[in-house]
Amino acid sequence: VKLLAARYSMHLQREINAEQEISITVGASQALFMALQALLSPGDEAILIEPFFDLYLGQIRLAGGSPVTVPLEPKESGAWELDIDRLRAAITPKTRVLILNSPHNPTGKVFSRTELEAIAEVVRENPRVVVISDEVYKYILHSTPPSASDQPSSPLASPGHVHFASLDGMWDRTLTVSSAGKTFSVTGWQVGWIVGPAAFLRDVHTLTPYVQFCAATPMQEALARVLTRAEQPYEGKDSYYEWLQELYSAKMLSLRSALESAGIIPMKGEGGFFLIGDTRNLKVPQKYLEESTPAM
Repeated sequence: VKLLAARYSMHLQREINAEQEISITVGASQALFMALQALLSPGDEAILIEPFFDLYLGQIRLAGGSPVTVPLEPKESGAWELDIDRLRAAITPKTRVLILNSPHNPTGKVFSRTELEAIAEVVRENPRVVVISDEVYKYILHSTPPSASDQPSSPLASPGHVHFASLDGMWDRTLTVSSAGKTFSVTGWQVGWIVGPAAFLRDVHTLTPYVQFCAATPMQEALARVLTRAEQPYEGKDSYYEWLQELYSAKMLSLRSALESAGIIPMKGEGGFFLIGDTRNLKVPQKYLEESTPAM
């Protein structure tokens, strides 16, 4: 927790208390589960930006909450856009949580600072709403958004990624969820974390021993070493993170080329493992559309 506190103190430009403002969890999945259990009461609503990681839906319902969806809208340019007015209209007196995911699963969208500021303004208008910011893909960016130059500099910054909790007034309204699994391809290590105000983390710390006593100590120790090593030169790059971004940039270009060769139009995505294709130009024989299997 001390290493994470130091890193997030730089990310968020504020001093993070390692004992009171960070909770170590068994992967980001448990971090999401604990955050929702701590925040939601039966009858509360949680806003999901659609499409979304399917885990959110079940975890909201397990906490007694009701999911409410607001769509990302695909544009003719291939970009995905969130209609802020639709988000604002979806919030009711029952709304307690907004789950924000950037880079976004499954579209690959990286929300720009301008977009996040607009979301933050909606949150300011609704004092009861708390944001769970799922940032597990923050180091997997293969296309830097235009607003990256507006981002405050940090030795550990991921160019193009903006921490929602770093925006004006959002620290007190945000639980940031992340993990090591996606960044280092070690999902089996199952080490995640929540960073946020002590007032929220207090409930998470209270609940966690009743779900899973703690994340495996050897894995926590391994992660502490890996995080330190990743900041150093790696494979000819200034850091592991720079190498990772270049690796995924090359993979994205390869996948984009393959989709285009198959007559599929690649949509815009800047991060994560994802690239969605527009299939409007594909002609599928009707007999295939009429076929079925026990699974569909």
